[in-house]
Amino acid sequence: MLGRSVGLTDEEMAAMADWDTTQLFDDTDKLVLRYAEVLTRENRVSNALYAELAARFSPEEIMELCVTVGLSGLVNRVHSTFLTDVDDSTRAQVGDGAFCPIGR
Repeated sequence: MLGRSVGLTDEEMAAMADWDTTQLFDDTDKLVLRYAEVLTRENRVSNALYAELAARFSPEEIMELCVTVGLSGLVNRVHSTFLTDVDDSTRAQVGDGAFCPIGR
């Protein structure tokens, strides 16, 4: 549902597991997805990756991206730890829609 709220299609959400090879995302999308994966998995951003981000985004936009990725990680970890169920309202809106299958 969050993906849909920012304009992602079901096809794009389903393709996120293969974000680096799909034709659905442009170079900026792929940079953001690579950053999110690196920050989530390694918790460290190289100078080279930061330079790529800085070439496309302002410092304020990079900060917003960092906070968004970090907050998403926090929320996902809480849901994973406590095995939270999707509430009926959300289930009614999402149904059997696509999900983001990140995890290689």
